[in-house]
Amino acid sequence: MGYNELKRKQERVRKVKDGVSSAWHWFKRRGWIFSIILVVLAVLAIHNRFYLQHFNPLELRHLQYVEIEGNRMLSWEDVMQGAQVETGMLMSELNADSVEASLMQLPMILSAKVEKKFPSSLYIKLHETSPVLTVLSEGRATIYSEKGYPLPYSVATAMRLPVMDMAAMEHVKAVTQFLVEMRKYDAELYNRVSQVTWSTEDECMKVYFRDVGFTALFRDLKSNKDQFTLYKSLENGFAKDLLCAGEVDMRYSGFAYVRNYDKRCVNG
Repeated sequence: MGYNELKRKQERVRKVKDGVSSAWHWFKRRGWIFSIILVVLAVLAIHNRFYLQHFNPLELRHLQYVEIEGNRMLSWEDVMQGAQVETGMLMSELNADSVEASLMQLPMILSAKVEKKFPSSLYIKLHETSPVLTVLSEGRATIYSEKGYPLPYSVATAMRLPVMDMAAMEHVKAVTQFLVEMRKYDAELYNRVSQVTWSTEDECMKVYFRDVGFTALFRDLKSNKDQFTLYKSLENGFAKDLLCAGEVDMRYSGFAYVRNYDKRCVNG
């Protein structure tokens, strides 16, 4: 072993001895206090291990802020009451899925998204229902939403919507769902609907459009994009033939059945 290597080894040994000596002096002055504290804490932890296992740090957080977006008709208080939450409650008691389910029970809510944000906030994004249908009864107009519930809108709005009479009220939810499907796939076609009702005889939707002289029959619960696309194709390809139609049955996949055809329109 060379001289330099020997000196380095001796220096390392000295540093170790100095470190041990320093630690021992610190322990004699203050370290024994910390050792006693650690022993006491260990004994307490062992004695209360049941409570420590069930300790939830989330219970130390309380709801302080609620941010609500998308509420046009509903007030902040209405949303809070519908969500069944209030500021000050434990964050551990808040379940986003449960809050969403509670909000979806409100007639004015079409969809809801709820997020818990650290440390003590709740974010609620709403999509409220919109007018879909007007029901006339004894000269009074009532507007219904996508969910088939009445909405507080003006008469001016009611006059721009498809109309349904009271005779079909037991099918109002099915009718609104049908119109929502039509509006979703073809808004222009929906805007042309003048009147819609439920045909008990044919067990289907009977639709009256503003710009044609016939009625159209559509499937209700099985309504889909295909039957609306087929109807538009029929209008575009057989416009002259439809001038003589009394009723166009769209309930069959792939083709339409024209009934009450006015024979006077043939060849002219």
